[in-house]
Amino acid sequence: MSRIDFVTGAPEKYMPLVQELSLIPDRVEQLVAGSTGRELQRAPSEGEWGASRVLAHMISYAIHNGEFIHQIAWMTDPRRRPWDEDAEVTSQGWASKNGATLAEALRVPIAETIELLSSTPDAAWGRPGTVPGRGRRSLRQQLRAHIDHLNEHIEQIERLLGVAEPAAAAT
Repeated sequence: MSRIDFVTGAPEKYMPLVQELSLIPDRVEQLVAGSTGRELQRAPSEGEWGASRVLAHMISYAIHNGEFIHQIAWMTDPRRRPWDEDAEVTSQGWASKNGATLAEALRVPIAETIELLSSTPDAAWGRPGTVPGRGRRSLRQQLRAHIDHLNEHIEQIERLLGVAEPAAAAT
């Protein structure tokens, strides 16, 4: 049986996952803070994404996957809807914006997801949803996949910007 925070009334069992998600915007902000627009847009080779395009993907993913997480919490067996990421990135102009703007644009959908999850009762964390091509996932599993996906892209941006990992920098 999970514990309840008697101040907020929110369940505590899944809060470590929510806390982990909450760290992502700060990591991104720190990562891009010292980078110029040119550095962010530089692609490693023809046809590959530069850091700004990776950030644009993260924003689009956070918006649409956050919507899906919301649906899992409130609907019966929802399916994640496909979206045209390239069209969205182009229409929003994300790939050409500076790092601070992109970091803030990522912070917004993540904050909305955190707000939802912070008051989601334990019983709802097992509710399923379907990701086409990937199968059924519980809310907890989808959040774990969401966090892992965003963290993979943070590591990709670190490589693109030539940022040393903290452990490597200490040696």
